[in-house]
Amino acid sequence: MNLAVAGALYYRWHLGAPIQSLLIAGMIMFFLVNVLVLLTRKKPASTKR
Repeated sequence: MNLAVAGALYYRWHLGAPIQSLLIAGMIMFFLVNVLVLLTRKKPASTKR
């Protein structure tokens, strides 16, 4: 997911988007992606004996 965000930001930079807005968007997107990955990972099942 992080590579997809980086690829999208590079594409926007290549088209001529301002660097400052790309940096702000990049920080927000990387933060959101990593938080969502942590929230959606499976928790280990507890074993009852």
